[in-house]
Amino acid sequence: MTIRHTLGGILVSAALLRPAAAFAAAPVRPPVVEYRIEASLDPKTHVVTGRERVVWRNPSGDRVPELRFHLYLNAFKNNRSTFMRESGGQLRGDRAGTKPEDWGAIDIISMKTEAGMDLLPGARKVQPDGNDASDETVLAVGLSSPVAPHGEIALEIEFRSKLPRIFARTGFVRDYHLVGQWFPKLGVYEPAGMRQRPSGGWNCHAFHANSEFYADFGDFDVTLDVPSSFVVGATGRRLSETRRGGRTSYRYAQENVHDFAWTADPRFVVHEYRFEPFRDVPAAWTARAADELKMAPADLALKPVSIRLLLQPDHRSARADYVDGARVALAFYGLWFAAYPYETLTIVDPPEDGRGSIGMEYPTFVTGGTFTPLLHWPLRDARITQDVTLHEIGHQYFYGMVGSNEFEEPWLDEGLNTDAEYRAMALAYGPRDFIELPGGVGLSSLAMAHGAAAFQKNLDPIARSAWRFATGDSYGVNSYMKTGLFMAQLRNDLGPGIFARAERAFFQEWSFRHPSSADFFDSLERASRRDLSTYRSSIVFGTGVLDWQVVRATSERPPEDSGIFDRGGARSTFQEGRPASAGRNARRERRPRRWDSQVLFANTGDWPHSAAARLVFEDGRIVDRVLPAEARWVHLSISSRSRLAWAAVDPERRNAWEHNRLNDSKVLGVGRGAAGTRGRAASAKYLGWAAAMAGLFQQLLWALA
Repeated sequence: MTIRHTLGGILVSAALLRPAAAFAAAPVRPPVVEYRIEASLDPKTHVVTGRERVVWRNPSGDRVPELRFHLYLNAFKNNRSTFMRESGGQLRGDRAGTKPEDWGAIDIISMKTEAGMDLLPGARKVQPDGNDASDETVLAVGLSSPVAPHGEIALEIEFRSKLPRIFARTGFVRDYHLVGQWFPKLGVYEPAGMRQRPSGGWNCHAFHANSEFYADFGDFDVTLDVPSSFVVGATGRRLSETRRGGRTSYRYAQENVHDFAWTADPRFVVHEYRFEPFRDVPAAWTARAADELKMAPADLALKPVSIRLLLQPDHRSARADYVDGARVALAFYGLWFAAYPYETLTIVDPPEDGRGSIGMEYPTFVTGGTFTPLLHWPLRDARITQDVTLHEIGHQYFYGMVGSNEFEEPWLDEGLNTDAEYRAMALAYGPRDFIELPGGVGLSSLAMAHGAAAFQKNLDPIARSAWRFATGDSYGVNSYMKTGLFMAQLRNDLGPGIFARAERAFFQEWSFRHPSSADFFDSLERASRRDLSTYRSSIVFGTGVLDWQVVRATSERPPEDSGIFDRGGARSTFQEGRPASAGRNARRERRPRRWDSQVLFANTGDWPHSAAARLVFEDGRIVDRVLPAEARWVHLSISSRSRLAWAAVDPERRNAWEHNRLNDSKVLGVGRGAAGTRGRAASAKYLGWAAAMAGLFQQLLWALA
């Protein structure tokens, strides 16, 4: 543990002795990297030519003899790249083009030091993950003189980027260009101790099919030259616009971010507006956040944000959905984590034939996604556009400000953000937040997550490098939905207030830093003062399952008395409730009518955790019990004057980690007591089938996150 981490821990622990602090970690100044890029787009060939000046400052006490760059576009250079081998040319419902003009690549034309030394002769393509030697997505550049500890180096680079046909977050279709991962980008040099690293070294992985990105925070100053008919959106603030002939140059700048992306399309319909906290943040949300965080409402004040929405012409009617998704995101994340720190936000609406660019996050710049059927009845209230927009803006926090390593620990960005997305959606839209159909039928985001998790085989733990999951679906369900369920379970167990304060403390401590999974748990344990080792070992680093279920439930009349009974000093013999001496025509003994109810609960999973159990009787009586964590099974036997109508485990749905909702209840009968609860029980159970089927759909939807 470094001194910086130790001091950070002391500050966070001290802050949690009082109400949740409003401080956040300050960005490192001067930044580790600075990029100044001048680029020009040829929309006919879909080629970007660029010049780049990059300054890198050694953050360690090591002498660093080489630099490592990501050349992401080479993933689309041929079918031998690691990305294409692993994906088979298919990713999240999208397929890469295979025509000659569909491939993409990035070429380094020249690379020199400020003194003019040519570095290209000593540069070589490397395969850091033991991947195939034909992969060209990582470039190692040897230096004649190592960069001194805490020293710096500046390079001048010329490059040419041929965009692929839209696939996997970047490319073109017709005149639409989404330009992501398009320039030579430095990897992260991690000093010893950072993310528990034993010694300093480059963290610069090959571009894998399921992996996203990891880079240092820095400053960007980028000038983009495009035909004047094209509408441009990009990361950061637009500083200037200069027209020469038929082309226009736009200059953008942004500090304290770790990437830069942009888009150009002559068809964009521009909608500009401002997020205004006094108008767009519900007072009830501020009050709730203040209560959970133990902070004064004034300390949760947010800032206005200038938003630029770039819509496709045929998606004009989706404008309100995008605006609403952005409003919910900036309000929720701002209140519970920190005010959005940048001045601008650009939201791009991709065309439907460019779905490979749907649902992607870059700093201050996101792509949403909508489809024509979603704009009409009966799917008009399927909040997919709002959900995707909210999720991607949420990535301005988890990945954007808390810069986890998406290659090695995707759950720390996708999963933590998914949990926050679920909470924001429920707060904004209620119990049927994800989809609401005519007649009041619908599903919540959490129910969809349950369906997806139950549908997917439990092959991997949540915490695993992105390319090491058994399948792409396993990567998706673990990195997104299962992490969302884990975090919901943790919130239920800790309580909303402790959870909110602990997660905010983690965010505040690690903003503009690079945390690991261990850092996450260490921060939450300090903040909550709880031992989270079982969650860490069984759920995040293991494949533990919780599956309480109602194995059997019966409610029957007890048998009439038969045999010899000593009562009131006399001995009597009964046969089926009648005195045997009186013959079969004798009247049965008058006794209160009773029912014997037997219910067997069992946890067939391998993660021990308590659960609530509820028995509801036809006369309205309710019996609640707690099933202890250490029990494998619990048998309840209750004699009552009413028949058992319904038996359920976890009736309030507090155990989000519950694996299978379809076996959580049994409905036996109807009656006064059942009348108010049976519909709820049955809907919880049988809508689970809908959630399970929706899980199939959700396996595709994780692509939009």
